[in-house]
Amino acid sequence: MTNAAENEKTAPDSKPPIPTWGRVLGLKRVDRRFLPFGLTIWAKMVYGVVLIAGGSLAFAEYSMEPDFCRGCHIMEPYYEAWHESTHRDVPCVDCHFEPGIQKTLKGKWEASSQAVKYITGTYGSKPHAEIRDDSCLREGCHEHRLLDGLVEWEVPTQRGDTIKIHFNHTPHLGELRRGKQLRCVSCHSQIVQGQHLVVTLDTCFTCHFKGVKHGRDEEVLGGCGSCHGAPKGDIRLPTGIFNHQEYLDRKVACENCHAEAIKGDGEVPRQLCWTCHNQPQQLAKYGETQLMHRAHVTDHKLECSNCHVQIEHHLNANENRALSLAGTIHTTAESSEGCAQCHESTHSGPAKMYSGTGGHGVPNMPSPMFTAQVDCIACHLEETSGASHGVSGYTYLAAQKACDSCHGNRYLGVLDVWKGAVSELISQAEVGVEGARVALADAKIADDAERLELQRLFNDAFENLEFVKTSHGVHNITYATALLNLSIDNCAEIVKRLSPPSAENEP
Repeated sequence: MTNAAENEKTAPDSKPPIPTWGRVLGLKRVDRRFLPFGLTIWAKMVYGVVLIAGGSLAFAEYSMEPDFCRGCHIMEPYYEAWHESTHRDVPCVDCHFEPGIQKTLKGKWEASSQAVKYITGTYGSKPHAEIRDDSCLREGCHEHRLLDGLVEWEVPTQRGDTIKIHFNHTPHLGELRRGKQLRCVSCHSQIVQGQHLVVTLDTCFTCHFKGVKHGRDEEVLGGCGSCHGAPKGDIRLPTGIFNHQEYLDRKVACENCHAEAIKGDGEVPRQLCWTCHNQPQQLAKYGETQLMHRAHVTDHKLECSNCHVQIEHHLNANENRALSLAGTIHTTAESSEGCAQCHESTHSGPAKMYSGTGGHGVPNMPSPMFTAQVDCIACHLEETSGASHGVSGYTYLAAQKACDSCHGNRYLGVLDVWKGAVSELISQAEVGVEGARVALADAKIADDAERLELQRLFNDAFENLEFVKTSHGVHNITYATALLNLSIDNCAEIVKRLSPPSAENEP
């Protein structure tokens, strides 16, 4: 009996107990030859939960990486722009998710909805994302930006040089600008021309130049010097060496020479609202600028250029006066922003005289001040009633003090000298034109070619005289003198060729 009991205890069906570590892992004995252990029901449930949670966490972590963002082909341009930017070492979520666990979860939820749209094919071709100031000013990024004070920003110019723009973040973000609250991305565009989070100058121009009256009353927001100073050192112009500091010391206004530096008014055409809105109650809000900017700029990120017509600002933004290589001169009369905008019929003559064009028989001779881009308002300072000039309102006459303010004592009394010189030549030309007119009227010319040649000489003389008189030759004393001298010479040639031979020359 004892032997039978011992044999029964050591029978093959008896299983040794599970070790403690095995019970902790949820293992149980199974009838398998090579794998005698299995999982209990509870272990399977626990491991399943752990596996799902781990996979979710791993996916969540991977979804925070920039490489995950480029999984959608519509994100590729944004990824490439970020990869080439100064923020390439900053993960996308550091900017696009606000700080804090709650804001991060909110951002993940919004991102998940975008992923669902992509998978289901219901996405748009241009995704919209916003970056809040909290993300930019978070610890480790730009938390001290508002305390940095004035910074120097180097901007390339059209000529290939660079200028330094003075900028201070504090008043732009901490105070209302034009009654509007700006955000970091109001100036730093999220993507523009293949770049990421760079300052768009169009936005600066829209704010600083919106509503500017071009010309004499031109006053930009903050003034020219608040953004950039005058070029330092000497500049070589067609008229010689020029140094800005000398003229700034005399309080010469920038717009005296650079009145053509702004182009565009930055208006918002009403029809643009239809590109986003179609509800009458929304469209009725057009004109409520405070509401529009709060909804589009402060509360949400919308590029200023989406609504505002672009404003350009550089030295030649409205420049139509340059002498081309072919010798053609575009005058200020052709400029939509110059004095000719209102006075083209009365001022086209002076504009042509100033640019050295419009006469006959004389090469183009632009005034040295024209080539130096000196504008009308630099010389026309003397305000007077327009009644004496046959026009309503006010007009401005050229004044000697304008010469003195720019040139100091080098040209004292020059305006009167020029006026006297032009007046004397006009008198001589008038006498010559009248004499040539009489000679042509009394002459009987049988040769058609001779008659046509003399008539051409007279026409050039007469038109040059009238041109100088109506365009005021002091606008370009050199050109006016050349035209009047040609008129005098042409008339003398006509009289000489039509005069009968003198007795002493007869055979």
